[in-house]
Amino acid sequence: MLAKTTLDEVGREVGVSASTVSRVLSGAPGVNEGTRRKVLTAVRKLNYQPSVAHREPGQSRLIGFLMPAEAEHWGIRSNFTEQGLNAICDVAAQFKYGAMVGAYNSNLGEKAEDEMIARGEFAGALLFRTKDEMHDSEPFRSHDIPFLVVNRVLPDSSLNYIGPDHLKIGYVAAEHLLQCGYRRIGLLLGRTCYMSHRLYQEGFRQAHASVGAAVDPELVTEIELNVEGGYAGAREIMQRRKPPEALVVTGDRASLGCLKALLDLKLKIPADVGVVAMDGTHETAFANPPLTAVEIPWYDMLAMGTRLLIDLIEHRPPIEQIGVCYSTRLVVRNSTPAKAVSA
Repeated sequence: MLAKTTLDEVGREVGVSASTVSRVLSGAPGVNEGTRRKVLTAVRKLNYQPSVAHREPGQSRLIGFLMPAEAEHWGIRSNFTEQGLNAICDVAAQFKYGAMVGAYNSNLGEKAEDEMIARGEFAGALLFRTKDEMHDSEPFRSHDIPFLVVNRVLPDSSLNYIGPDHLKIGYVAAEHLLQCGYRRIGLLLGRTCYMSHRLYQEGFRQAHASVGAAVDPELVTEIELNVEGGYAGAREIMQRRKPPEALVVTGDRASLGCLKALLDLKLKIPADVGVVAMDGTHETAFANPPLTAVEIPWYDMLAMGTRLLIDLIEHRPPIEQIGVCYSTRLVVRNSTPAKAVSA
């Protein structure tokens, strides 16, 4: 049996350290595109398969966690992607697969990942941050590479998917605040060019309509889903002429930035403003005060998605579609008490 290629050997082929090779395969920031291409070329040349036991010669044992190139500017450091990559690597290793994160062009241009797709060097892929799922999945369909679209619910398509019900999440977050007595509620959400955030907004609107309340469009704003985006969005919206009584923030890290903005504005939570986060990782439980959150179990969802993908890879079951709508839950904490009713 051929000896297994190591990270050091790939690094020597390119003239970089083993840690740089590892950073390329894990999608870590700070590696330029030229180095990435050289590393991935060496990975293919030397048939490096991270944490993988070889089976048949030439058989791919690599799972891609891949986003369209136009979403690459978002980076990969978010609760969803970090927990997702951990889940994918953990499950892949159990089944003797390797995993890497990257970006690709739907028309298969000159990115290293494009060449890997064209050469059939992915056993399968989990696709994230897709906008037009049929368009974004076309290279995998045309090259007969099994895939699942993740963080999307696509019952009206023929595509395999796993994701939460984003409309319900937006509804539940707003419904909770409305039941607590809040009426002027702000919404800080990500880019509505993505279906998930359009659904968050629609769920938010439907919750208001269910109690006969109107959404003030001045209190709905798009932000970058990071600490800085949450800080800037909350600061701007709370300084408007008629600020909201409560905020829904679509992302845990953005919600932490929101808390800092409210603190800087000398606004107390929950006395002056209530806050609900949507993600629900441990970060919200350890905020000050602990935040009410709609918890989305990213790790568990992506672990299930990886198991389903491996089943597709290894068995190609004769089914029409895999479709999983993953459950979420509302966790009520100190940031959203019921409002006192005036006498």
